[in-house]
Amino acid sequence: MTTSSQPKTTSSPPKVTCFHDGECPLCNIEINMMKKFDKAGNIHWVDISQDKAALEKAGLTYKQTMDRLHVIDENQQLQSGVLGFLQVWKQLPYYRRIAPIIENVPLLLPLMECCYRIFARYRLPLTGKKQIKE
Repeated sequence: MTTSSQPKTTSSPPKVTCFHDGECPLCNIEINMMKKFDKAGNIHWVDISQDKAALEKAGLTYKQTMDRLHVIDENQQLQSGVLGFLQVWKQLPYYRRIAPIIENVPLLLPLMECCYRIFARYRLPLTGKKQIKE
């Protein structure tokens, strides 16, 4: 009988799916940092500029995902904007510590959502891209 000296590793599927614009330099700063922290592979990162089939499978349009970050959470529920970011952050070391603060400090979540909406509205012009039409 032979035994292996290497420990068995089990690869579990990602817990959440994050749809992001891989062609947005501003977005990529944050996304790439989060990818580095996702050593457990808890997040399936979908670059919407490269994987239109994943959008169709999720029932999302390219315009929807260009307008706002979208995440499918652990319960297979679609979240967007700051609520989507929270689902991603809960899967990451360090970030997971701030998620409950954002969720529980009065008015912090709506304030962050307001700021995110402003950013999302102007991110394409800030990066030299045209707004997506229907």
